[in-house]
Amino acid sequence: MERKILWLISFAVIFVLWFKLDLKHTDDEQPLDQTAPLQAVDQEENQLQINKVTPYKPMQNKPNFADIQDIKQRKETFFEYLVPFAAEKNALLIRDRNELTRIITSSEPPTREQKRWLAALRKIFKLKKVGVYTPDNLAELYLHLDVVPESLVLAQAANESAWGTSRFALKGNNYFGQWCFKIGCGLVPESRDEDADHEVQRFKSVKDSVFAYIDNLNSNGAYKALRTERAALREKNRSITGLDLVNGLLPYSQRGQAYVEEIKSLISYNKLWRFDQEISLNSPEQ
Repeated sequence: MERKILWLISFAVIFVLWFKLDLKHTDDEQPLDQTAPLQAVDQEENQLQINKVTPYKPMQNKPNFADIQDIKQRKETFFEYLVPFAAEKNALLIRDRNELTRIITSSEPPTREQKRWLAALRKIFKLKKVGVYTPDNLAELYLHLDVVPESLVLAQAANESAWGTSRFALKGNNYFGQWCFKIGCGLVPESRDEDADHEVQRFKSVKDSVFAYIDNLNSNGAYKALRTERAALREKNRSITGLDLVNGLLPYSQRGQAYVEEIKSLISYNKLWRFDQEISLNSPEQ
């Protein structure tokens, strides 16, 4: 009888321990829903919204720009081909920025899943790891988690890829001249110095090139001035245009200010601001 009682007690203890461990395991493995709101609906007034979405849809195939003889048509085809990729990336950035806002404005500390997501963002933007999330290091992400205007994307792509006809655009889907430093990672420039080891990165798709370019502007220390100016405009709830940010591209080319002026001219002459999406902060009245 005594043995039977001990056996029942042991079984009960094991069952309780198993139940607790199973609950902990379930909590640890719960994935972060990147699309659903993380906090209460009453925080929607703090969210950014896209008021004018680009009407252009991704093309099935990459156009052969060199075959388009009419210059005006070639330019418009170039813009209409690239702008959906830039708009898609910017929409993802706005979505993630809004999720960051929900975390910051919540009365609760970040959950385990939110901390994983925040850590992933810090890695993408090349920021140091943190042990504890504070208002300051959470707000730091705002500098990096924002849009690059479509007008700026299109102007630089046109300049760097010779309107989609350069060797790097044709053979490597590289429209922005991004470099890489591993042997075989890209195409070797024909004019590369003998002691240089860089290549022009090869991408699987033009979309990947656009996404990588925007990530570069959002993470590279060389473009801190661009991000600072963008943050100042966002703080005032003003529109962010390519012409607003173009001076932050001074380090992008060895040509310096001459390059910046060239990008400004491309934006103005081609009226590229017409491709910029309108993004604003929700107000409580909306």
